Amino acid sequence: MFKLFKSNLVYIILYKNRVKIYRLDTGKFIEKEARKLFSNTRVLWADFNEGENFVREILKELIDNWRTYRMLIHQVELLEGGLSEVEKRALIDSAGHLYAKEVYLLEGGNELSPREAILELEKLKEKKQKSKKK
Repeated sequence: MFKLFKSNLVYIILYKNRVKIYRLDTGKFIEKEARKLFSNTRVLWADFNEGENFVREILKELIDNWRTYRMLIHQVELLEGGLSEVEKRALIDSAGHLYAKEVYLLEGGNELSPREAILELEKLKEKKQKSKKK
């Protein structure tokens, strides 16, 4: 049986008031600085409404007929002590508002190449499936 609506694989890299989004099936990406700030001095995803609107705008530019997404969200700045459970929840909830079917979070480290992002998505998906079986 075929899928009526195909999910797009996207890799979202979050910086302070800046976002870079890769469309992993094509390797195309858009990187933009936010006009309306979504970060503050302590929290990267502080104003999630502005952050969601900003990411939605970029996704519309990158993918013309968007339906649902499988997202790898990678926060690379403002990570002192790692992401709190509240920050993780805010990112996951925002991804849901952006029609994400599956969401995987990655904290810290350097930006991944599109190929590395695909491998990381596969690894995180496998890990999630194993934890559901337990």
